[in-house]
Amino acid sequence: MKNILRAIILQLLTGVIFALHGKIVFYDGTYVVGKISKVDESTVYIIPIGLDTPEGVLVGNIDSLKIENGMVPVVNSAVKYFYQNGEFISNDDDWMDEYQDFKYDDFASIQEEYKYEGSRRTQQQYYQISLSGGYPVFAAASLKESERYSGPKEKIYPNLTGSIQFPYFQMGAVDISPGIRLMNYGFENSTNGQWKCLQVAAFTSVDFKPVFYFLPQNIHLSAEAGLSYNVAFDSDQDTTGGYFSQTVQPAKSGQQYGGLGFSVGGSIDYWLKDLPIALRLYGNGYFIPQPPPWPELKTMFGSVGMSIVVILKRHSKNNSTN
Repeated sequence: MKNILRAIILQLLTGVIFALHGKIVFYDGTYVVGKISKVDESTVYIIPIGLDTPEGVLVGNIDSLKIENGMVPVVNSAVKYFYQNGEFISNDDDWMDEYQDFKYDDFASIQEEYKYEGSRRTQQQYYQISLSGGYPVFAAASLKESERYSGPKEKIYPNLTGSIQFPYFQMGAVDISPGIRLMNYGFENSTNGQWKCLQVAAFTSVDFKPVFYFLPQNIHLSAEAGLSYNVAFDSDQDTTGGYFSQTVQPAKSGQQYGGLGFSVGGSIDYWLKDLPIALRLYGNGYFIPQPPPWPELKTMFGSVGMSIVVILKRHSKNNSTN
């Protein structure tokens, strides 16, 4: 009788010492939380909060079992990992393995990091850097030539952009990411002369993927809005011997190009499946200050282009610490 009592007490103490907190979710959405003491082929043993003794729950009734260390030993009534005495053992018992070429000694201690696929961070939850090239496709009338001007047409220069985006975070029904962008742009016409400029912008990207969930997994539709500051690094308003000397409206004394602007646009991303890279097609409208002598007014141009986006994710699967 004493031996039987010792065995029962030892089993109870072992379950308490090596128990981990976990959550069993059933198919009807209900759940139970407590200390998981054992997982075998057919049963999960749990000490529910408020009780002192373990209860056995049949694996066939369990939708998922999540452990506090991030592991998910049971998914859709399938046991992925056995658990006993503080140790996880991968369930590799495949009775169809005729040639026994699988490894059955895959042990995992509770200190090792095993993440269920559903809990891994998405590519949108990392920092991103991108390099873009845009080509202007339309411009406001203030950047265009007058119909009465018989000389060369206006020019809106292509723009190159470098940007960094912070990880997306959930806000309501969408995901939002702030970012910083540096872009060049320029234009020339007979009224304004020639201008080459730089723009620094803070912008916000809104990803509609949570709403458009029916799209393929690697397709993202986004909208963007930003506030910018614009300066000129080169200009030509020569009224004596310049190309537009007869028509250009020069800056007044002390005037310089620059000031606040804003931008709006949208994009569609295609994320490569096995690489941390995306191809982005975008269209943006840039509202910028007019060149002197009208710097207090705004003008605009629109560009379409393509970006190469790289997520800043450390890949350590094949790295070695030796």
